[in-house]
Amino acid sequence: MFPFGHQPTPKPVTDTFSEIDDPLRRVMAAHGSFDRRTPALPVSLLAPAAANALSSGPTTRRRGILAAGMAALRLGTLRVQLARWLSFEPAFVLQGKAGDVELRRYDALIEACARVDDVTLEEAIDHGYGRLAGYICGDNQTGELLARTTPILTAMRDGCYTISFVMPSGRTLDGLPRPDHPGIELRMVPPRGIAALRFHGRCTRDNIAAHERVLLCELFHAGFSARGSISLASFDAPATLPILHRNELWIEVI
Repeated sequence: MFPFGHQPTPKPVTDTFSEIDDPLRRVMAAHGSFDRRTPALPVSLLAPAAANALSSGPTTRRRGILAAGMAALRLGTLRVQLARWLSFEPAFVLQGKAGDVELRRYDALIEACARVDDVTLEEAIDHGYGRLAGYICGDNQTGELLARTTPILTAMRDGCYTISFVMPSGRTLDGLPRPDHPGIELRMVPPRGIAALRFHGRCTRDNIAAHERVLLCELFHAGFSARGSISLASFDAPATLPILHRNELWIEVI
């Protein structure tokens, strides 16, 4: 079982399983100019208020910076919530809970997958995300713009990271456009049971490792058996404030 909380040595043999950004960023990704870590939203929200604050006295400056921060938080929260409402998320049946872990049943899904050879998790997500974002933005044989989906699924399979986007419901494998990029594969995922643990914040090694332990302990104490490796599911845009980030760890249960 591959723990996301530790960086893999090059090419380990193991298995594992994550967000589509707003339309502007998707178009940027399709043209090779997208960087997941670009803090465009917070900077654009804070800049006007910060400029006014810096031209005032110390007390007014502190108040202005605080007000700018609160405004950014409120607008960031609204943006995240709107993105969640407007994004397709695969439906599931909640079958129970084991502590904080949800036991879900997912129907069959179609995923677009990109395998990347990067050593670190962050590099793998960057490269896989950009490749798949290009596909849904029209880098396919018909030039079709596909509906945005969430989450991004990140897995370790056969020594490589696999980044996956779930395709919109109602589509068939034969009905989806073929990717232009040879490193993208469309595949059918059969129905399965998933144990999911939600957490917030950045997907750092320490944050993921701490929640991996919780997920596995909850399943062990509840008497469930797991199959495969832990997968990372990310639901929010990279520019989202860390406190608002919704992430989950998934593992198949049998």
